[in-house]
Amino acid sequence: MSAVAASAVAASAGPVAGGLLAASDWRRGQSPAVLLAWPAGLRLLPRTGPVRTGPVPTGPVYGERRRLDPLGTLLVLLGTGCLTTACVEAADRGCGAPATLGFLAVDLVMGAPAVAHVRRHPDPAVDPVLFRTRAFTAATLGLRSYFLAYAAPILAATPLFTGAWGRSSARAGLSVTPWPLTVLVVSMLSGRIVRAPGERTTAVVGGLCFAAGPVWWLLPAGGDGAHYAVGFIPGLVLTGVGVGLYQPVMFSAAGLLPARQLSLGSGVLMMSRQGGSALGVAALVVITGGAARPGLDALRAGWVFTAVTAALAAVAGAAVRTGVRSDPGEIGGSGTDPLRHH
Repeated sequence: MSAVAASAVAASAGPVAGGLLAASDWRRGQSPAVLLAWPAGLRLLPRTGPVRTGPVPTGPVYGERRRLDPLGTLLVLLGTGCLTTACVEAADRGCGAPATLGFLAVDLVMGAPAVAHVRRHPDPAVDPVLFRTRAFTAATLGLRSYFLAYAAPILAATPLFTGAWGRSSARAGLSVTPWPLTVLVVSMLSGRIVRAPGERTTAVVGGLCFAAGPVWWLLPAGGDGAHYAVGFIPGLVLTGVGVGLYQPVMFSAAGLLPARQLSLGSGVLMMSRQGGSALGVAALVVITGGAARPGLDALRAGWVFTAVTAALAAVAGAAVRTGVRSDPGEIGGSGTDPLRHH
């Protein structure tokens, strides 16, 4: 299984583990997991040295040590953090509250210096030159939209299980098990699936499947008295299929870049993932009014948000073709790049 597929499975299994930890003591579960992952990574991850692809007239060569960009990183963190905080404050205090408007103002003010900085810095945290590749730009926007939707279905489902359906935290966590199981199965088959219809079709189908899950929950069967097997499991399976199909294709878009830009491109895609997830959770807080146990109408609004953003991710997937590398000359390279990222 690819690293992207393994990451998708692990992230999808989080709600299950979270529900079980919440039933005991979640504080005891995090440190042992990290302590186990650290020696496992040291033992299992391959040790690789720098790989050179030949001289390049300008810019960093793949395998060379890049310069740090602490100011660019700080600007990106401030922008994302202020926007996320503004959404949370809007749920608690209202859209017109001074705190909400203040964080939005800081976010807007950060935009101009951030753009100016990345244009001047020799190794910016986010290099604008990457976005000269149209498919990579589509993948970045698609992943941002996809991860806006990613956390919302389960975060909106948990209050339904523990509230309207009266289930315990542990049972609520186990109730979403069909999701990570489906992601696991589809991820294991994703390589064969992609080869049949192609990357573009796979990404579009994956985005539409993810959107179809919350649409299922919006049907009348998703009410207070819905049967779990009929009203919820099909939606979990559909979103699981979407995760298993969409993520591997979109993250592999970094392979469209010349080898010397692979690490930076992968970092930009991961930033889209993390930023989208944070903003998606914040948006869900706004939609549900910040209530610990929102009503069914608020949950339905959250599922509408998920379906729309996932559909937008499917549209972005239509512009991605990871099978053909862009001309390195488009983004400052020279010559044909022999490396391919998988």
